[in-house]
Amino acid sequence: MCGFLGEISNFLLPKSRFLELLDLSKKRGPDQQGYWMDGMCQIGFNRLAILDVSQNGNQPVLSPSGRFALVLNGEVYNYKELQKNHSISDSHLRSGTDTEVLAHLLDQCSIFDFSAKLNGMFAIAVWDIVEKKLHLIRDFAGIKPLFFGLHTNGIVFASQFNQIFKHPDCNSLKLRPEIMKEFFGLGYMHAPNTVFENIFQVEAGQIVSWNLHTQTITKSFYYKWETSLENDETDLKTVQLFETNFQKVIASQIRADVPIGTFLSSGIDSTLVTAFAQREVPEIKAFTFGINDEKLDESEKAAQYAKKLRVKQVVETCNEKDILAIIDAHFNEMSEPFGDASSVPTYLITKKAKTHATVMLSGDGGDELFWGYPRFIKSVQQAFWFKLPLWFRKLIIPFFRRINPKLSSALDVINTFSNWILYKQIHFSHLDIFIPNQSFSEEILSTYNLTNFNSKSDILLYLKQNEFNAHLQRVLKKVDLMSMANSLEVRVPFLDKDLIKFSNTINPQLCNKHQQPKWLLKRYLRTFFDQSEINLEKKGFSVPVEKWLRNELKTDFFKTVIDVPFYGQEFIDQKVFLQNTTDFFDGKNNINSWGIWHMYAWQKWALNNELINGIK
Repeated sequence: MCGFLGEISNFLLPKSRFLELLDLSKKRGPDQQGYWMDGMCQIGFNRLAILDVSQNGNQPVLSPSGRFALVLNGEVYNYKELQKNHSISDSHLRSGTDTEVLAHLLDQCSIFDFSAKLNGMFAIAVWDIVEKKLHLIRDFAGIKPLFFGLHTNGIVFASQFNQIFKHPDCNSLKLRPEIMKEFFGLGYMHAPNTVFENIFQVEAGQIVSWNLHTQTITKSFYYKWETSLENDETDLKTVQLFETNFQKVIASQIRADVPIGTFLSSGIDSTLVTAFAQREVPEIKAFTFGINDEKLDESEKAAQYAKKLRVKQVVETCNEKDILAIIDAHFNEMSEPFGDASSVPTYLITKKAKTHATVMLSGDGGDELFWGYPRFIKSVQQAFWFKLPLWFRKLIIPFFRRINPKLSSALDVINTFSNWILYKQIHFSHLDIFIPNQSFSEEILSTYNLTNFNSKSDILLYLKQNEFNAHLQRVLKKVDLMSMANSLEVRVPFLDKDLIKFSNTINPQLCNKHQQPKWLLKRYLRTFFDQSEINLEKKGFSVPVEKWLRNELKTDFFKTVIDVPFYGQEFIDQKVFLQNTTDFFDGKNNINSWGIWHMYAWQKWALNNELINGIK
C-alpha cells in the first residue's frame, strides 16, 4: 500500500508546504517519497514497496509517450496478464511493478477501458498532461480510499481525508449536518460524501474526471453489479466452481517481493484463505491473535486448524490492559472520523502482524458475498410483513407478537423493509432528535433502497448487495486505517473481481433449502476438516465498549466530550446530548453504548486535528 497527494491549480502550494501535507500519509508508504510537477500540477507519493523493492519501482510514473502522469495506491493483481495481452515487452519496462505496466496501458486505452480491465484493490490518479484532465479511479469494491476537494482555484486529491481538509484552499470546513447524522448513526462517512462541504470520496467502481479548462467534474461507473444465478447454492458443482475460482484468486494475490502471511482466526473465511494460500506457498505463516479471555479467545481452535493444514503458525497474545493502553495511539492515527470500536484491537493486531510480514491476506468479504450474517435469516423471515401497510401492521402485530415474541419491534413502527435494514445499522439512541430536522443523504437512502421483492431470493440478493455497498465499506475503512497506520498491506481475496462475479452467479437457498449462513463455504471446508472439527459458531472479537466507557475510559470521555465544546454543536440538540450521556453513565439501558463511543471518537478526531480546543 501507499499514499499520495496531488493538486492542480494555477496557484500551487510552495513545494515545502505541499510536502508537509504529503508527510501526513508517510506511514502508508515509509520506503520512498516521490515528487513530480509540471507547473500546474504537483503530485507526491509515499511508497510501501511490495513488488520490485528497488528504486526502479518508485512513483510517480510517466507513460512512455509522456502524456500521462500516474500514481497507484494498492495492487493490480492481473498486471502480468495485462502486460501479455497488450504486448508490453519486458525490455520496455524498467521495473517489475504493476504501476509501470499500467503506465504503458494508458497509452493504449481510453480511461474507461483502462479502468474496466483492472482487477485488484486500488486508488489511482492519472493526470493527462495534453488534455489537462485529472482522472481519479477507485477499485470496484471500495477497498482503498480516495478523497478530493474542490475549490475556486482547482482540485486537491489524496489518500487521506486530513490531507484535503488541511490544505489551505480546502480549509473553510463547513460541516454538513446530514452527514454528521450519518456518522453518528453508522460510525463512518459513506461515499461519496464527507462531513465537510466541497470534499468528497470517489465511490467504489467509479471514475471521477476533472477538467482544468472548464473546472467541471464528470463521473462514471466502470463497474456494474450484475447477477445471473445459473448456479444453485447447494449444488456440489457450485462448490467445485468455488474451489476453481478461489485457487486462481489466491494464486494471483500471493505475489510479493516482501514477506507475506495470512490472518488465521477460528472462522470459516480466514481458514479458507490460509488453506488455499498454503497450497501456493507451503512455507507461508499464519498469524493468530489471542486474548486471555475464554469467551473471546480463538487461538486454541485456530491452532487446531493450523496443525491440520500443516501451516506454520505465529500466535501473538494480549490482555485487556494491552488493548486499553493503545487506545490513544489508535485515535492519533484517525485521519477521518471513524466510530467502530473494533478499530482498537484491529490497530493492535496489525501492529503485531507487521513484525512478521509486510503483506497479509484477510478473510474480509466472505460474510457479505456468501450470506454469512445470521441477521440475514431474521430479515428474510420477517420481510413479508412489510408488504402490509403500516397502519394495518400496527393493529395486528401486537397480537402476533404474543404468539411469536421474536417478531421485530420495528414491524409496527417502520414503514418499509429497506428502512428497517437501514435502522438495524443505526447505533445511536434518539438520533433523529439529537440532530433534529435533518434527513439522511440521498446517497445513503439509495444504497438501502429496495422498491419491491417477490421472493426470498430477491431479499437475499438485495441483502448481499446492500451489505457490500454499506456495512462492508465500514469494515474496509477500519482495516485500511489501522493497517496503514502500521505500514502493513492487507489484501482481501474474497473481494477479487472474479470471485465477486462468481458469487453473483449463485442462486441463494438460505431459508429455503437450509438455515445455515455461508452454506457453500462451510461445505467446501469439509475438504480439509471433518464436520465435527469445523467451528460453526465463530466467537469474534467483541469490544466491551459499555464497560470501558463507564469505567476505564470514563475520565477521558468527560475530558474529551463533556468538558470541551462539542464539534458541530450548532447542529445538535444540547438537551438530548446531555440526557443521553447522563442516562448512560447512570447505568440506564435505554442508551446504545456504541452511540456514546461515536461521540467519543468524533471528539477525539476533532481534537487531534485541532478543529476544537481541548483542555491543556
